[in-house]
Amino acid sequence: MNMGNFATTIAEQSGKPMPEKKQKKAGQPTKGSLDEEHRNFLRNLKELITAGEIDLGNPRTFLKKEVYDNLSEEWKEQADLALMNIATLLRQVYELYIRTDTPDESPQYQTMIEQLWQMKQRIEEHHDAFKF
Repeated sequence: MNMGNFATTIAEQSGKPMPEKKQKKAGQPTKGSLDEEHRNFLRNLKELITAGEIDLGNPRTFLKKEVYDNLSEEWKEQADLALMNIATLLRQVYELYIRTDTPDESPQYQTMIEQLWQMKQRIEEHHDAFKF
């Protein structure tokens, strides 16, 4: 699409509400493949949740207790702050993954997982505090 057509399309749509059916479709993950590392992460996550080792409603269960208990107060604070963001994103990834109306593999999962890994890495480059 050239820029003239793009600008015309945007101008034509301005002020018009998008039909509900299109809105729902626009928010859904698209089908695509994941690399092995991301697939393994999703499988491992599902296993941890199914086995009851982590509880998405209780972010403290994401932590390796023996590691967390031995952290300095400064690192505990950092881990606690990270937990809220990690919990939110982890819940979103998992809920999308288990839904039957979304693909099992999607570029959106890969992006979300990489964001999650970046959050975890800020702590884990110093302390291996998380179970996943």
